[in-house]
Amino acid sequence: MKKMMVIAGLALALAACSDSAAPSVNENTVEDGNSANENNAVDHGIEDESVGFTLGDDGEVVEADVPKEAADEILAAYKEYIDAFNEEDLNRYMNVIASKPDGFDREEDEASLKEAFKAYDTSYKTSNETIVGYEENRAEVFAEIDVLVEEPETDRSTKQSGRQVVVFIKEDGNWKVTSLHFIGNQ
Repeated sequence: MKKMMVIAGLALALAACSDSAAPSVNENTVEDGNSANENNAVDHGIEDESVGFTLGDDGEVVEADVPKEAADEILAAYKEYIDAFNEEDLNRYMNVIASKPDGFDREEDEASLKEAFKAYDTSYKTSNETIVGYEENRAEVFAEIDVLVEEPETDRSTKQSGRQVVVFIKEDGNWKVTSLHFIGNQ
């Protein structure tokens, strides 16, 4: 089961975010889940603290002001990112990743996902997809996400849910994933 939790973290965090070879140990302290490595799974080493989302008085995520055409393109890129992952189509998935993403290594991510796709059946189910940040060449998409990881050889599975913000940049006229920020539910 520990292996299953590791892959869930891998799947949620675009994989391969840390160069640390030290195993993770849960000592039931406040620091558990907080990586000392600057490239942790939650923020991929991104120092931009402005990434995030705001809740309105009604408890709903506040949507950014985005031109309709741009919003359609961004949400289509987000859908392609999720669909390619769910179909375990590595080439298609890598086509949605920026050529030089912020905070993670593209080649390490690809190698890790290749192994994960071989060993596990993983699916993302998203809801409440909302563009929460927008500039001409940069956008942030918030979503609530459920991740199911199944190990076919053992029939074991684990499910994790949370909220994420996927940051996109415009590259060669297309929206590409450059970083991901995840907040797991307790």
